[in-house]
Amino acid sequence: MAIPGGSLGIIGDKGEPISRPGSPGELVYRGPNVMMGYAARRADLARGAELEVLNTGDIAVKDEKGFFRIVGRKSRFAKIAGLRIGFDVMERSLERAGIAAAVLGDDRGLQAYVIDAGSTGRAQRLLAEASRLPANLVRVVALRDFPRLASGKIDYACLERERLQGRADTAADPGSVLGAYARVFYPLTVGRNDSFVSLGGDSLRFLQLALELERLGLGLPDGWERLSVAEVTNRHAATRPRERSQASEIPADLVLRVLAILLVVVHHETLWPIPGGSGVMMLLVGFSLARFQSAHFMAGRIRHALRPAVDVLIPYFLIVAAYTVGWRAIPWSSLTLTGNFGYAEPERHEMIPYLYWFIEAYAQTLLVFALIFAIPAVRKLCLARPFAFSLGLLGFAAAARFSVPPFVDIGNRQIFAIYWVFHLAVFGWCAGLADSPSKRLVLTGFAAAVLGYLAFWESVWFGTTVKYLMIFAALLVLLYLPRVRLPLAAGRVVAQVAVAAFPIYLFHRFVPELLMAPVAGALPGPIFQLLAIAGGIGMGIIAGKGLAGMRILRGKFVIGSQPELRSA
Repeated sequence: MAIPGGSLGIIGDKGEPISRPGSPGELVYRGPNVMMGYAARRADLARGAELEVLNTGDIAVKDEKGFFRIVGRKSRFAKIAGLRIGFDVMERSLERAGIAAAVLGDDRGLQAYVIDAGSTGRAQRLLAEASRLPANLVRVVALRDFPRLASGKIDYACLERERLQGRADTAADPGSVLGAYARVFYPLTVGRNDSFVSLGGDSLRFLQLALELERLGLGLPDGWERLSVAEVTNRHAATRPRERSQASEIPADLVLRVLAILLVVVHHETLWPIPGGSGVMMLLVGFSLARFQSAHFMAGRIRHALRPAVDVLIPYFLIVAAYTVGWRAIPWSSLTLTGNFGYAEPERHEMIPYLYWFIEAYAQTLLVFALIFAIPAVRKLCLARPFAFSLGLLGFAAAARFSVPPFVDIGNRQIFAIYWVFHLAVFGWCAGLADSPSKRLVLTGFAAAVLGYLAFWESVWFGTTVKYLMIFAALLVLLYLPRVRLPLAAGRVVAQVAVAAFPIYLFHRFVPELLMAPVAGALPGPIFQLLAIAGGIGMGIIAGKGLAGMRILRGKFVIGSQPELRSA
């Protein structure tokens, strides 16, 4: 409580008074006895009272009974992701867990120094829990000992200089592995203890980071996405720079992604009987979910598992909005992502063109996975036996593929419906979890039976046979050929196109149908088709770069103004 004649209050960062109990802010004292400073000459002693307000520099909270409690110094606080984090409070939380630490930070994240190198991972988890910050905003570094002042206290100024120097070194070295991670995950803060998976990476960022690391001449080992930045850096340091003539090993799913999108673009322009591209892309959807989001699904973090869909759905809805403006009518079935159920017509402006059915099926696939893993009993079963559970899910998806069509008559449009393609995504999911030869063999046998039947017995034309044989071949590549060796220059081109696969799918038809429409009759057919295919791929790559910029801006907004990041 304040002494008689004075009063205490709490103010926020902008000087606004805080009256809500339990809300921290700077402690301010008001009264006639505030010291003005030190007298330097005799005349100073004759001056009257000039100050009545003292900003103490202490951070305090007020309880419901009117008592003020000091919780730290203002210099030992930072506002991170919308949360006010006290460094002394964080140190005490680690001390209660038996970890001696010195904690610093700023608006870009926390950084703790510990003595025991073996406790860095545990300290990071404890700090993330205590601060309610995402783990990627918490960094822990091991030291041999803390620098100390003559009084024996920790020299925080020395640690702060070391922290800022480390950040400057990272910023000054754009060719570092840490710099590559920082560019891909910007505006999130990346530490040396983070991994691609712990940072919440998805298939798009996987492709972008693979491209960044490839530019550094780093050969990516299997499972690199689960290695920490420090471990990847050590591998990079031990790798000799490659010459331009040397080859690089590219993850097979990147190569398949490029082949699939090229097949889609060529098929849409030429109508050749090669309609397997979208099926392979659906296979890769399930494979990416298993590789990057399965941990979120099994832990019940459904919102985080669905977050990568935002990068696909935002440009899709922009396209829907463009059609809405052009048609002066709202295509409700496309807006609700249900146009692939066959009840709407583009000609009546009820849905945008059929070629966007894949986006609708993609969103519906994510919804089905979310509904399945929202059930605690299902998650428990999957955690106990992931691959066996996934085979059961595959059996369910295959049964739906064969049993639903006779009861749901939507004609030839059934090939766009979710029940027609969901089993392909589950095949990819199972491939991502098939981590032993026996599991791969079982999945191969199941795929040979199901896809073989669809290719030869249910097939109604040559294109259907090609489609399912192509999907089966892609599945075998995922299972038995994890990496593909390509010339270095070709590998970089593959990675660049793979990064832009979804934008290419979304925007490639704008080239022949809009940009090239005035010269459609003036050019020979093969020339027009070749230019349309090349232009569609180029437009997709350009759009991909623009969408990446939008994602960075969205990330800045989320980090700066969304306190709910604390639940990550």
